[in-house]
Amino acid sequence: MINNDLFITIVVMFVLSILSLFVLAGVAIWSGVEFYKYKTFKFLPVKLSLILIPLLVIYFGIPFWFLGAAYNNYNSEKAESFYDLAIKTALMPSVKALMYNEKGAYYVLYFKGSEAIAAYEKSYEIKKDDAPLPHLCMLYTIKGDYDKAVGTCVQTSHNQMAAINSILNKNYTLALNVINVEFKNEQPTCWDYAVRGYIYRALGRKDRFESDFDTAFNLCPNNDKLRELYENSSYYEEYYTDLRKKFHF
Repeated sequence: MINNDLFITIVVMFVLSILSLFVLAGVAIWSGVEFYKYKTFKFLPVKLSLILIPLLVIYFGIPFWFLGAAYNNYNSEKAESFYDLAIKTALMPSVKALMYNEKGAYYVLYFKGSEAIAAYEKSYEIKKDDAPLPHLCMLYTIKGDYDKAVGTCVQTSHNQMAAINSILNKNYTLALNVINVEFKNEQPTCWDYAVRGYIYRALGRKDRFESDFDTAFNLCPNNDKLRELYENSSYYEEYYTDLRKKFHF
């Protein structure tokens, strides 16, 4: 679940924190020896800097320590507690939002739908960043919260998912308008053609249904999921009903 950039950040913060502890220990020994010999402290501004900077490094690094601990305990109940500690100790809004985002990913892994939505929504509330939105697009879709899902999916240019939401809401005209955006803005994929074909079938336009699926099969030959979508006119309804149960919505 962890990406390379985040892994590097955790490692760097851990190394810097360890080095900071060594610096603090060095300053303590230096000051102790100095006071023992001279009964006074010299170079106070330098020493204060050598104390303050490492303390700040350690303090800002603490959330990443807890995040690393959460990853190390991913398969145990302790992970959730470590995510909570990472969130509580994060001072910067961007870091706190990141910790909520990571906690949301943990909940998704264990199919805790409502908890995942709450974590991702909190992340977005703290920092209006696109990072949690694709996850919310997916989770709102699974939950059946179609209005929120369509808005969130369109906001992040996940037009295919927005169209699927409209399919699930049986608003096929809106679904067609949304999926057609993919054909205007970029090179459509086999799944764009398949989703549009699925919509055309629901609208009773069999010629367009067959045409779009022919193109989809040409772009992605021997794709079993594509074949299943072609053969089952209730594919999305059944698929998301199963997911809704799996995520305990």
